[in-house]
Amino acid sequence: MMNVKIIDTYYLIYRAIIEKPRIKLKELAKILGLTGRGRTITTAFKYLHRLYEYKISFNPNLILRAYENSYHTAYFLKAQSRDSLSVTFQTLAKDPKISRVMFLSGMYDFFVTSRHSDLNLKKHDVSLCKKTCMYTPQFTVPHGWKNPMRDALISLSSSLLEKGKLEREREDFLPWDDIHWDIFYSMKDNVRIEFTKVAQEVDVTSDTVKKYFYQAVLPYCDISHYFFPKGYDYYDKSFIITHSNYEKDLINSLKKLPCTTYVYPLEEELALILFHEGINDLMRAFQKMEEAGVIEKYLLLVPLAQW
Repeated sequence: MMNVKIIDTYYLIYRAIIEKPRIKLKELAKILGLTGRGRTITTAFKYLHRLYEYKISFNPNLILRAYENSYHTAYFLKAQSRDSLSVTFQTLAKDPKISRVMFLSGMYDFFVTSRHSDLNLKKHDVSLCKKTCMYTPQFTVPHGWKNPMRDALISLSSSLLEKGKLEREREDFLPWDDIHWDIFYSMKDNVRIEFTKVAQEVDVTSDTVKKYFYQAVLPYCDISHYFFPKGYDYYDKSFIITHSNYEKDLINSLKKLPCTTYVYPLEEELALILFHEGINDLMRAFQKMEEAGVIEKYLLLVPLAQW
C-alpha cells in the first residue's frame, strides 16, 4: 500500500513543475511548506530527486507543436520476417530520420513517428500497414491518483460525455534557425537542464541559451510532465487506437485515472498509451464504453519496448 501522504508531496512537486517547469528549489520548498533554516532546500532537493529516482515522474519534456512546415507522420508497420523482430526494432531505432519507435504485440509490430513523410521503409524489411499525420500530443494530468485503479476505470467507463471531436490543425509556420533546433534538441528530454550545460553543447553563451529558450523556443512548444503514483515500472501498459465522436470529453475523462495517459491525435482516431494494473479491468472498461456508444471501435496492442 502506498503512503498517501508522501505521494501527495510528490504530486505537489509534479503539479508545481507543470505550472513552472524551471522552478527553483527555494520556491518548491515554500510550496511544500518546508520551514526552518538551512535544511529546507536540501529537503526539497531530496523529494525532487526521489520523484525521478522512483520513476513516479520523469523529467519534463519539450513537445514541439505541429506546424505546417514541421510535424510528425505516424507509421504502423508489420515485419516481413517473424524471425528477426528484435533486430528490426534495433535498426528502426538507429534510423536518424525516425523520432520514436514502439515495438508492439498485436495487429501491428511497430509504431513509428518521424518528421519525414517519405521514410524509406524497404531497407528495414517492413511493410507499411497505415500512414497518418500526427497532431500535437497531449499528456493528461491525473486527478484520480489516490483512487484504486479498478475504481478509476469503472468511473471512466461510466462517464457521461458530450459529442465533440478534437480539433486537428497545424499552426502556420515554425520560424526556427539551426540555433533554435540545437537548443530544442539539447533540452527536449529535460526542460530543467542547466543553461550552462546546454551552452557547452551548442557552443554559445548561457545567456544566449536563456534568451533564445524563453523568446524563441518555449513559445512554440508545450511541456509534458508525467505522474505514476506507484512508479512507472509497476504498471502494465496498453497501446489503444480508438475511434470516437466524443474525443474531447473522452480525453478529459482520462484524468480520472491514477496515471498520466499519453494521447496522440491521428487523422481519424486517437492513439492512447494507457497505464493500468490488469488487462481484464481495462478491457471491461473499454467494452462498456463501446456498448454505450462513446467509442465506435478500438484496437488494443501491447507495447513490448520503445525507443
